[in-house]
Amino acid sequence: MSSRVDTLLESLDDTEVFFLEYSRIRSHGKAIFIIEGKDDPKFYTSKISTILGDLWDAVSVGGKSKVLELRMSIRNHPSYKTDKVFFLMDRDFDTRILGADIYTTPSYSIENIYCDPTTIRNLIVGECGLSNYKIQRRLDIITFVVQEYERLRAIFHRSKKLIIANSVFLYVRKEMHAKKISLDKVLKIEVKIADENLIVKLSRKSEYKAVRLAEKTKFREFLVQSPQLKEILRSPEMLFRGKQEILFLREFIKLLKEDSSLSKNVFIQFGHKLKLENPSMADHVLSSLAQYVRTPDCLIDFLGRSKEITFS
Repeated sequence: MSSRVDTLLESLDDTEVFFLEYSRIRSHGKAIFIIEGKDDPKFYTSKISTILGDLWDAVSVGGKSKVLELRMSIRNHPSYKTDKVFFLMDRDFDTRILGADIYTTPSYSIENIYCDPTTIRNLIVGECGLSNYKIQRRLDIITFVVQEYERLRAIFHRSKKLIIANSVFLYVRKEMHAKKISLDKVLKIEVKIADENLIVKLSRKSEYKAVRLAEKTKFREFLVQSPQLKEILRSPEMLFRGKQEILFLREFIKLLKEDSSLSKNVFIQFGHKLKLENPSMADHVLSSLAQYVRTPDCLIDFLGRSKEITFS
């Protein structure tokens, strides 16, 4: 029997499979949240639970296009169209899609939200013992570490290599309309912080040559004329690709270890040994830091409206 079911599922496209899964769980009397990626619940779970308790469920579908396709299937279904189901997605390089049942991140992705300086402040208070009021100049230490994060982050966003990468990524998505090209197969960014100096490396991957050869003249015009590129360059912390932002965040967290240059600098200036209690946090950023990420006001508002709809 199971092999017949597996064969049936393999013959369906992703949207149909997710629609079947939605049909299976929709009768449980809970609000349903359709979420983009498999890692997104690490961010959303505590945020949704704070508002809705345990009266909700979620389905991750693996991409914005799939979220929108599933929404269309549900809203066009005669029996499901009024269901209390909500759709959460990243903005990416697109204009934000807003609606009573749609939430789009105010930034490129959830990852950008993680990288706000408030996350670092909350993290060092919770994980470096800086909640202890007995520590002399505790607030000065917190301010110093956060300012160092902001300093390095500003250098990161001014990096010509990072600017080039995001310009190419935007061009591939908006001008070439190449949704199926993995951006990681065009260019790859590597980030390292050594002795509190930032190093950014950019490597060209398999798809880069084809993009460059086919689009050289158009790309130059795009760099000069694109209003969207200008907007992105004005707000890199919000609109640069989230994956690269997380690379920087991960590297900075490594500086919170007790043997790092930043830790030594804190000791020289304040006589305090900065020490991250969980040294492996940098390896599991999305899981480990979710509790320290500030919930955007627009998400709080959306979940509040979702609660009103759910219990109406």
